Amino acid sequence: MLRELLDRIRGREQLLVRAGEEMPLIVISYPRGNASYAEALQIAVCQTYRHLSDETRRRYSHVLPRLPWLVVAILRPRNACSCLGHHHPPGTEGRIARRLKADTGMRVGELDLAIEAIRQWEPLPLAALAAQPPPELRTELNEFRFHVALLSVFLHELDHLAFPEHDEREVRQRSNEFYSASLREFFSQQLGASYGI
Repeated sequence: MLRELLDRIRGREQLLVRAGEEMPLIVISYPRGNASYAEALQIAVCQTYRHLSDETRRRYSHVLPRLPWLVVAILRPRNACSCLGHHHPPGTEGRIARRLKADTGMRVGELDLAIEAIRQWEPLPLAALAAQPPPELRTELNEFRFHVALLSVFLHELDHLAFPEHDEREVRQRSNEFYSASLREFFSQQLGASYGI
């Protein structure tokens, strides 16, 4: 509650990101003074996603064409409910998405992401323990892992926006497979090793 109040007092800033032809335009809304949150999502969708193989990205090839042309991503340190993210069904969007929809007359999607919670999230802890890189690559691995985790949650919520009728287990399985495949690529390319147990 206190965190939300401070967020309102400080205000928010926005960053418009064009992530590529297959992704929608993204308006990133983040707490004033926390530009690093917006930069992290921008790196995840503009760099990390593009560096992944077609095979890994193909997991979302059926989702991306079904998305609205514009998605508002609201970034917070954490969500009060402890979730990593949510998609906002039509009619539950915030002020920015409603205004953009009214101004353009087009469909606008909205989701939120809990940046600090995602940074600390370990979706596959046993596999991570089994794959320890040399000390000189640990910082690079931690940054890559964070960007892949952020990208996985972002794509997970986009999946819900595109297909609200899909079961959570199905959506979660796809995002877990995406996360694992992305880390396997990193370990294979950077370390010549395999990821997992």
